Amino acid sequence: MLQNSFCSSPWFHFRISYDGSYESCRWAKNPTRSNNFHNQSLIEYYNSDQMRTLRQQLLLGQKPDHCSNCYYEESFGKLNGRLRQLNKSAIDYDNFNLTLRSSPHYKNFEYSLNNDGAANLAPIDLQVDLGNTCNSACVMCWPEASSRLEKDYVKLNQINPTLFAKPNSYKPWTKNPQMVEKFISEILSIPNVKYIHFLGGETLYEDSFYDICEKLIENNMASKVIIGTTTNGTIFNEKVKKYIETFNQFHLGISIEAITKLNDYIRWPGKIEEILDNITKFLDLRKTNPGLYISLRITPNIFSVYDLDKLFEFMIQNNVTAESCNILSKPEQLRMELIPEDIRLEVEHKLKKLIDKHKLHKEKITNSRRSDTINQVISNLILDYYNFIQTYNVPESLESSRYQLIDFLKAFETLHKNSILDYAPRYEKFLRSYGY
Repeated sequence: MLQNSFCSSPWFHFRISYDGSYESCRWAKNPTRSNNFHNQSLIEYYNSDQMRTLRQQLLLGQKPDHCSNCYYEESFGKLNGRLRQLNKSAIDYDNFNLTLRSSPHYKNFEYSLNNDGAANLAPIDLQVDLGNTCNSACVMCWPEASSRLEKDYVKLNQINPTLFAKPNSYKPWTKNPQMVEKFISEILSIPNVKYIHFLGGETLYEDSFYDICEKLIENNMASKVIIGTTTNGTIFNEKVKKYIETFNQFHLGISIEAITKLNDYIRWPGKIEEILDNITKFLDLRKTNPGLYISLRITPNIFSVYDLDKLFEFMIQNNVTAESCNILSKPEQLRMELIPEDIRLEVEHKLKKLIDKHKLHKEKITNSRRSDTINQVISNLILDYYNFIQTYNVPESLESSRYQLIDFLKAFETLHKNSILDYAPRYEKFLRSYGY
């Protein structure tokens, strides 16, 4: 059924990755990176063979491999990228056929169906990865997204080459000033771009982020383009404050895994006290800047899931919305699905207690980035993870992955000079039983 596979994303969105290679969307699992911003313009990629083929597959009811992450998350009832993009096209999953035909993009879908997947829209929503300059070495991240982690992986590969592949060095496309100028020029030439979300590395460490924002302001785009970015919460500066006050809308995602010191272990070497202080500063800015939308971005793992209830309570108390980009699948050793049964039951009980305390229930939301839907977004995400912790499939590699978890942790701890037992003491018996 088209309802279970179709996604409208390729008609208005795509992504530029760290090295300039294009990807079909921000959630995609792309098998190749043959298209690159260095030799192909934004508009050229938008109607490239890859994007045309993807549109054709989706129109024919196929499930492209590119989209496997979304289909996996959807199997647990989680609001995922596909459903978010359908919402942007005013397509309601529960009333799919009728709303598909009434969608403002329906004529664009028809055009692509009759023209070998070509599109007659212009890109509206872009994710732009600026590079890997970063001040953190998060244990669940990957070297191409963090310069600090890239250096760690060289050492980790020597400690355990089976778990840690030697990183492939690359030059971020933004290190070439001509490419940054090209990007700015092309963005200014596309009339319908409405939203650009920037990622790093740590975006607020990337010079190109400030260069692009300044050029957009100079060209009177602050009232036309929504700027979004994701930060690890370790930085608050006057330039970002200026952008929040200048752009009509500024979407700020703050990556965090726990409000306890466990966050220090996972997102090493950040300090949760400093991060919470910066979150407070951004929340204070929101009071005088209604265009500032703040979300706490989480990617729960086997350890952080234990204190999810505390993080969700923090969100509720501070009226700051939750966003979960995906269910962590790599590194496989950190997947939530590896959790021992006794701790899983505790997590389930704590989430249920939170649900009952706040009388939470599932609600349909067509726009999750509005100030009047914050409570519903938080509620839905809590219920999503409550459902997940009850219904996930235990991986076939459960036992081997748990043993690998110990090697994974010990390798990182050799570099970071710390111990997971000081941050997640509830897991000591479990970890000891697998050789920690």
